[in-house]
Amino acid sequence: MKKRIKFFLTSVFLIGYFLGLIFSQKHLENFFYAQISEPLQNIPELKIPEREKKPKLEINAKSALSFKISKNREKFLIQENAKEPLPIASLTKLMTAIVIFEDGNYDFSDFIKISKEAASQEDVPQYGNLKEGEGFRMKTLLNLMLVYSSNDAAYALAEKIGIENFVEKMNQKAKELELENTFFVNPTGLNKQNGKLNYSTADEIVELTKYILREYPEIFNITLEGGPYPVEKGIFDISLPENKKIIGGKTGYIPEAGGCMVFVFENENENIFINVILGAPSLDERAKEMQKLIDWLNS
Repeated sequence: MKKRIKFFLTSVFLIGYFLGLIFSQKHLENFFYAQISEPLQNIPELKIPEREKKPKLEINAKSALSFKISKNREKFLIQENAKEPLPIASLTKLMTAIVIFEDGNYDFSDFIKISKEAASQEDVPQYGNLKEGEGFRMKTLLNLMLVYSSNDAAYALAEKIGIENFVEKMNQKAKELELENTFFVNPTGLNKQNGKLNYSTADEIVELTKYILREYPEIFNITLEGGPYPVEKGIFDISLPENKKIIGGKTGYIPEAGGCMVFVFENENENIFINVILGAPSLDERAKEMQKLIDWLNS
């Protein structure tokens, strides 16, 4: 009997002891947690400042983009409808120049006489409207075509190997460069023929420009030569920061295409930026919208 009582009392004692131990341990855990967490709760929240973002670019054109070429990579900086096929007006003349440089029938010393058909092409605003019977060196006609966008000069140059043959070579080159949405019906970029216009996309104009930079930088050198009259609303109307320099460019306008421009510049790190505007509301607006794009890049 005494053994049972002793066992009972011992059991009660042990149960009480372990319950007390468990309670004390839990209490200590809560105590230490409170001591540790209280200072943490009093630490003010640290806010990491957000990286400053570029302002949103609002371009009044059907298509716009900027493309950067650095030593190790290439990338689009901005694209707006870059894959939409659109009329390209006199940006056409960049391909016209490529065909001339690549075809074996041309030489800078060539003397080309202006035909009646060439002289009858649509006039340009300032300089480069030629007369039937006049004769020019090929180099002079290239300057008139690329600086003043002379349609007479472009047509006369293409006539040397036949207009149809020349346009076929333009389209062959587009196919070779895998420009799937680029098509030409004439060497000038002018009015419709059989209801068609020369067209391309902003991103394919970039590919065409890259080809010129790589193979025929002389084409853009010609666009920088200037002439006896300033070109209004052209590439020289675009302002660049002092540490940037213009590489070249080309403008275009017909009512169906709106204002178009390619503008290429280089920064102090020798990175090249190809900028394209297609379908600005007017000839005047093309330079304004390009300037807006350039300012955004440098903001």
